[in-house]
Amino acid sequence: MRSGSTLLRRRAREVSGGLRIKTSSNIIMHFQDGKLVIENCMTRRSFYGSPDTVFLLNYFSTWKIADRPSHALGQFSRASVIDSIQDLLRRGLLIMEDSDEQRLEEKFSKKWLWPVPSRYYHFTTKLDEPFSTSDEIKTYYENHLKGSAQPPIYKEYPGSRKVRLLSGARPEVPLFETMRRRRTSREFSGKPIELGDLSTIAYYTWGELSTYKTKEFGQLLHKTSPSAGARHPIEAYAVINKVKGVAPGIYHYSVKHHRLELLRTGDFRDLCVKFSAGQKWTRESSALFLMTARVSRTAWKYRTPRAYRAFLLDAGHLSQSFLLVSTALGLGAFCIGVINDVAIEKELGIDGINEAAIFAVGVGQRFKRTKT
Repeated sequence: MRSGSTLLRRRAREVSGGLRIKTSSNIIMHFQDGKLVIENCMTRRSFYGSPDTVFLLNYFSTWKIADRPSHALGQFSRASVIDSIQDLLRRGLLIMEDSDEQRLEEKFSKKWLWPVPSRYYHFTTKLDEPFSTSDEIKTYYENHLKGSAQPPIYKEYPGSRKVRLLSGARPEVPLFETMRRRRTSREFSGKPIELGDLSTIAYYTWGELSTYKTKEFGQLLHKTSPSAGARHPIEAYAVINKVKGVAPGIYHYSVKHHRLELLRTGDFRDLCVKFSAGQKWTRESSALFLMTARVSRTAWKYRTPRAYRAFLLDAGHLSQSFLLVSTALGLGAFCIGVINDVAIEKELGIDGINEAAIFAVGVGQRFKRTKT
């Protein structure tokens, strides 16, 4: 392995010797506390920059001979330009042709076909160190959480009209059989589902099975699906299209009381299509559930970027529960990640910051084709 000083001397010779260089394709820039921060999301290294840094990075946005900027940048001396290039190479903001960095970026671009924002999210939320010890967790709690108000574990709409959901035991269905029968349904008959089925689906997906008290974090919820730190940030809103005994409209599911809270009445089948980014088959679902994340519930305890992954993981856990319960009841169900976040947040009256749209699931009576 080359020593750092040897590598820098080699790079200095190559910069002076006419090697081509280019700005890394994995750069993100933003301002923090009045300073320009430049990050390479793949290497997870960040640096403070200046207008001159941006000027050079822009100049090398395509492959160029390393020692020629001094001719194009007459306001700077050749020595200062070469020094700046070497510094940007060392920081990984510039890469050299036929280098390990270039080969890695080319390999990455061929395999990772999404744009830079997805790369930034993935790499900046990676971990490369052990999980915190018990003493470290205790210290973190004492320094950051103790004494601060914990976000409420329930969301409610006190002034809304309430729809009581049913409770009570339902016939048990073998788990493994249910898992084998699970299919994604995209064709529905348009016939209504029973209120009892809707009640069972809501309870066994988002409902409160029990609560328990902890010394540090107070009362926490126990649900059928796991959640990071038992924070359970996901809220569910139901667009009811055809459910016996429930007027069509948009409702919030109250975890605390196992009931629906009416937000708005009306026929919103066309809005289901809009919410699902134009997927027309969602119009015939009996109920479309919109899942949102109450950011503060998780962010209060976890302050690292990786915690955002918990919202997505929670939605995935809940979706599988939803699909299996619906299947056990003999209904068709689906989950969709391609949703119109902006339209959903506007309709629900949430700001997309404190509470944000994440995922959607739906259920209905399967369309059964007649055999001929």
